[in-house]
Amino acid sequence: MSEAAEQRESVFRPAETARGLILEQHHQLREMLWIGLAQTGQSAPGDGGQEPLRELVALIRDVFVRHLADEEALIVPILEADLPVGPLRVEALREEHSRQRRELEALCAWPEEGSDIELAARFETLARMLLGDIAHEERELLAADDGRHVPSIVRRSS
Repeated sequence: MSEAAEQRESVFRPAETARGLILEQHHQLREMLWIGLAQTGQSAPGDGGQEPLRELVALIRDVFVRHLADEEALIVPILEADLPVGPLRVEALREEHSRQRRELEALCAWPEEGSDIELAARFETLARMLLGDIAHEERELLAADDGRHVPSIVRRSS
């Protein structure tokens, strides 16, 4: 195998592993977010029916924070090597992750005496934003290329 082919293969394997893990996590997060969206419409205001949503939000936060850490550990090194735009993409990714963490923490810290209606509305807004972010990330960052199933995180680095 040529040196160039070996280098491409050494970049491809970690990128493909990262892509597979992140897509699997996206699938799990999508399911949880859709369950939460369904719950927001099932309870009447003031009936205490948002307790399952509060529990789900805490679970989503735990899964999502682990996902963000995995993304940063697996994707950031690949993007950083993609000069000149990679470092800018890393900065944008980190800013997005910080915003997402803050929003999830705010919902998890929602006071018991807080409005169930507002909690449901804020969750719905956040869930739809996260679903959009996931779709965008899969289109722009994790998409396979040229039918060879080479993730774009590799293509941009090559």
